[in-house]
Amino acid sequence: PLIIRPTSALDLPMIRTKIVATLGPAVADVETLVKLFEEGVDVCRLNFSHGSLDEHLLMLRKVREAAARFDDPIAVLGDLGGPKIRLGKVADEKGCGGIRIDTGDTLTFQRQPIEGRDYRVSTNYANFVDDLRPGDRILVEDGLLRFIVVEKSADELTCACKVGGILRSNKGINLPSTPVKISAITERDWQCIEWAIENDLDYLALSFVRHAAEVQQLKDHVKSKGKDIHVIAKIEKAEAIDEIDAIIEAADGLMIARGDLGVEMDVAQVPIIQKDLIRRCQAAGKPVIVATQMLQSMIENASPTRAEVSDVSNAIFDGTDAVMLSGETSVGKYPLVTVHTMAHVAGVTEEYLVRSGGQGDHRRNRTQTQDLSTAVARGVWEIVREMSVKLVVIWSERGFTARVFSKQHLPVPVIALSSNHRVLRRMALQYGVMPRVMLAPDDMASLIEAVDHLVLERRWAFLHDRIIIVAGWSPGTPNTMNGIVVHNVGEEWTPVSPQAQGPRHNPEWEKD
Repeated sequence: PLIIRPTSALDLPMIRTKIVATLGPAVADVETLVKLFEEGVDVCRLNFSHGSLDEHLLMLRKVREAAARFDDPIAVLGDLGGPKIRLGKVADEKGCGGIRIDTGDTLTFQRQPIEGRDYRVSTNYANFVDDLRPGDRILVEDGLLRFIVVEKSADELTCACKVGGILRSNKGINLPSTPVKISAITERDWQCIEWAIENDLDYLALSFVRHAAEVQQLKDHVKSKGKDIHVIAKIEKAEAIDEIDAIIEAADGLMIARGDLGVEMDVAQVPIIQKDLIRRCQAAGKPVIVATQMLQSMIENASPTRAEVSDVSNAIFDGTDAVMLSGETSVGKYPLVTVHTMAHVAGVTEEYLVRSGGQGDHRRNRTQTQDLSTAVARGVWEIVREMSVKLVVIWSERGFTARVFSKQHLPVPVIALSSNHRVLRRMALQYGVMPRVMLAPDDMASLIEAVDHLVLERRWAFLHDRIIIVAGWSPGTPNTMNGIVVHNVGEEWTPVSPQAQGPRHNPEWEKD
């Protein structure tokens, strides 16, 4: 028998935008992780730039224990460190935590590794001296300290300080005017990749991507191991912008890593690049994450700045699938408050978009992929707009249909069903998609009956509410999606034989 609920508020999620949270000491216990998920986190990011693989394994076990206690699928993204050039070890001179250097001072970078002192340092990149030329810029710690090369010898670079500060051990170095010969996937990255394969991660993010071939190399390696981990290309180099369409085609999604991107390029270009990349991902039907410094001040403060709130909201206006937190959740003082804040901003923004009609209509035609799922998704959007539809339910065994529907930014929730747990976890990154596990039904009638039970039990709809169900006549069989059913919850649905109805009858739209 169908479950009958009183007509009170529906138990639907508050936001459609997905939240990626970087894990670290601030959220290192299971109870905190459960609360993090309850506040709105959909994807957990393991940052391989910090910590050992043993430490990441301990955190991964906690994530999976917490996820087992939570209702929604939680994805895990491993973020590879990539060829990040860093300062070597630096001595603590005069108790300031490093070497103090002022504008106009001279700093020497030498080839051989040393402990930096007396205005002389080294880096972790063996070809650092070889690749740079007089006139090249060197930016340290995301551009807080700035130098220019004035002289070069066989084993040293002499640099003039243009913006001073404290040089500290292992701080990142950017070379915005220098093409470097370093490999996109480092030896450390390969260790992390093998670890990710062994531990069944859902996504791998490839840092400092320059060419599509680098993305394809990683995908081919994962495939050769018999695994299905999706690869996210992190856009943080000028070279990537020059080859962006090929990179999007090769990758399973993008992360707009605005920290290094804003150092490698003119920072004023970053908002423009962000909007353009989101638009391109929309057209390609690929998920996109906006990352770095979204609520940066909340590392130390319990409230965000107005500019940060606008930043999160504008990313959602642009059409991003997900927004990401880094230090805010990994080492911040207020990780739960930060996630709550981001979810609240997303909820208010999405409510405005739905209320104003700005969600979906101006985006749905941007998806340029030509396939049956895209055509059906566009058709469903029109039906939702014209009729009073409570929600859309799709069967997406391999996740492709869910990804396509996500890009339509429908004004109602999209419940995506699959029997594949890995696919369901990957859906956690897709805008507006609520993934739910279900055993594959035998036919459309069985699916509709199961959907009725699900939406009534979860209080996502009530008896006689109108919903749309999209699937094939054999829902568990991939590539058989051919039916759109407009259905009133709880009413019996019986397909009618096409032969009995004549050539113009189409059973896919039989029951309203």
